[in-house]
Amino acid sequence: YLPMFWLSYVVFAIIIAGLLYAKSREMYLVQILLIQNLLIFMIVNIPYYPYIPQPILEDLAGAAIYISEPTLLLLKAHTFLTMMFLHGGIMHIFGNIIILFFIGMALEERVGKRWTAIFYFAAGLIATLGQYFFNYLQYFAGASSSTVLLIPNIGASGAIFGIMGALVFLYPRDKITMLLGPILMPEVRVDLAVGVFIVMQTGIAFLSPGVTNIAHAAHFTGFAGGIILAAYAKRSNVLEEKEGPTRDYTKLKKLIQTEEEKETYKKIIDADERDVKEAWAEHLVEGSACPECGRPLEDEECECGFNVWEN
Repeated sequence: YLPMFWLSYVVFAIIIAGLLYAKSREMYLVQILLIQNLLIFMIVNIPYYPYIPQPILEDLAGAAIYISEPTLLLLKAHTFLTMMFLHGGIMHIFGNIIILFFIGMALEERVGKRWTAIFYFAAGLIATLGQYFFNYLQYFAGASSSTVLLIPNIGASGAIFGIMGALVFLYPRDKITMLLGPILMPEVRVDLAVGVFIVMQTGIAFLSPGVTNIAHAAHFTGFAGGIILAAYAKRSNVLEEKEGPTRDYTKLKKLIQTEEEKETYKKIIDADERDVKEAWAEHLVEGSACPECGRPLEDEECECGFNVWEN
């Protein structure tokens, strides 16, 4: 395992390098976030499982006491970022990875990479500040500082709850795929899927070994933060600009050669949801022949240069 002195530098480098890579490549931000969370879990949690040593928590996880002194806040400013990639145990990261994959991908497909990043990191910050505010309320109500102000704040769930809040506010009736135990369930309404995921993640937090003092305030404020940010984005009419132009699905008509392909094309045109249209369009393209050279199409662009969406 890495020496503790270098650990915070490596974690910070993984986060920054991943975000820069996501910005410069045609790759989903959510895919990068998934890889980052898994890598950081492997170097922070696995060598010391099930308990993260206190020096690591003090260096990577936040605590409410950090905002009480300007000097301490400056020294610990990096924790506002690093805490969003920390987990309390295997069950904790397992639940978060599932939610981030199914909810995060669904959100990014609709609002784009930039707004997904805003929802994740801004909601994560709101969740952190919300938890700190709650900790100080407990302190002023008589709790000891060691009980509430020094508790490490592991904030990955706050950011992920923000993603759920944004998606359920913007697209409550859209249908997405979700995983319920071993069962993969397609065509589940977003509001129902988010409700199930919230219950699932809360239950996982209670069952995780080594996880105590669950940050319910961070979950609640992260979720609320995602809703507030989504409401602002929707009211400002900025999301439409990030979704990109709608495909002209009528261009697929030139691929039709059989009755089956004709039926598939009809399903594309009649579908109301973009995800459904895209799924049927992919099915039609992969089963068709290039109208120019006759070779089977394996992608949107044929070896002869024909492009389904451009020609």
